[in-house]
Amino acid sequence: MTVIVLLAAVVPLLLGLLVAGLVVLVLTRSRAAAAPPVVAPVPGGGFAPVPSTWNVQVLGSSAIGAMGGSLGSTYGTLALADGTLTFTPDGATAPAWVVRCAEVWVQRQGVGPFAVAALRLHGPMGDVACNVSREHINRFSANSLKDFREAGYAARFVAAAQAHGARVA
Repeated sequence: MTVIVLLAAVVPLLLGLLVAGLVVLVLTRSRAAAAPPVVAPVPGGGFAPVPSTWNVQVLGSSAIGAMGGSLGSTYGTLALADGTLTFTPDGATAPAWVVRCAEVWVQRQGVGPFAVAALRLHGPMGDVACNVSREHINRFSANSLKDFREAGYAARFVAAAQAHGARVA
């Protein structure tokens, strides 16, 4: 009798775990976009870096920012084009800084929600801890599945920045 009761409890639990796993798989795969090209062929042979724009969260320098909190963060876009890296905060009419990629070091930090900042940029603009994405970056709530996708975006950003002349640390 207890075996039947045990099976009656375990089977729905296993089915629930299976359904939850499938839902997570579908949600993570459905939002994954094809990787944009880093370089493109040019007439006459050779390759040139492709311009790209990235959503960015620049972490604040306060204790909350150092822990990855969004309270002291600045949001905006990073643009890679013609060997330059440009940061424009949301709502600004002009970039906060423009630097040549050859003067920038790019360093990946960690994976997903286990890293405070996915990237660190070093250069004339100072030391910038940031997270990049091709998707909108959440400002008020966390999303661990999205954090894992953004780790992939960080890897793509590093490749794109390197194609424009940035050095990888």
